[in-house]
Amino acid sequence: MKQLSRKAFMLMLKDDSGEVSPIPLDVGHINSDNAIIVLDEYNDTCWVWIGRSVNMPTRMHAIRIARGVHKSGFKIGVTTIGLSTSKFIEMMEKDDTDPDIASSIAAFKSILDERWSFDDKFLAFKKESGAVASPDPIAGAPTKKTVPEPEPEPIISAETVYEEPAREAVPSPTPSSTPLPSITMADKKAAYLMLAISNNADIFYTEKIEVGGNTGLKIEVPGVMVIEAVMKGNQLSIAPGDFGGSHEALKIKADFTAMLKKI
Repeated sequence: MKQLSRKAFMLMLKDDSGEVSPIPLDVGHINSDNAIIVLDEYNDTCWVWIGRSVNMPTRMHAIRIARGVHKSGFKIGVTTIGLSTSKFIEMMEKDDTDPDIASSIAAFKSILDERWSFDDKFLAFKKESGAVASPDPIAGAPTKKTVPEPEPEPIISAETVYEEPAREAVPSPTPSSTPLPSITMADKKAAYLMLAISNNADIFYTEKIEVGGNTGLKIEVPGVMVIEAVMKGNQLSIAPGDFGGSHEALKIKADFTAMLKKI
């Protein structure tokens, strides 16, 4: 646990359609509709909660912002909260059947459900805390991993002689090695679809989905289209078939159709 020259704080941030702002710490905000970031100086952790109903752009934006404040903190007045927290814990509500995710969620809610006082409206703290962050970790919170300091890189000068170390012989793979997974025609079509989209869009989002026992992708190009591409054997089923019908979407479809002729 890091030593603080001031009392420790908790700060809750909410990502609302790409706009991140501080809100009062409250476990009630941890629901399916919200994307929440909590900087926790008591447990040296940046927590990220993504509710099940949060749309893909907000989800991706919240995670990107969380990784930034995990390293640089968030400034309230003259105080920077959560600077370089050691731990980053991401919790997707849709994955709450995973035992590790479920354990993290339970620990997170338990921490938020404690009695908090507030300084400067948004900075939550425990009245009994002193200048040093609480030495007793909250029950269920993940243990801290010690990361060794990196070794300083040697200075290379014109006189430096570098001798490459001998390499150990690596045995060639035997015929019994695990074979690579086979690539189906549907896989190739999905790859061409992603290429057509990347050639025509600066930003897009993808999410793995399951439809009727078949694997697929949900793809969103903000302001242009939202489609589902499902692989069934060698076929790639895309809905809606007109890719949304906009001029930009039809351009993507035309490029994709032209690529399919190469298969």
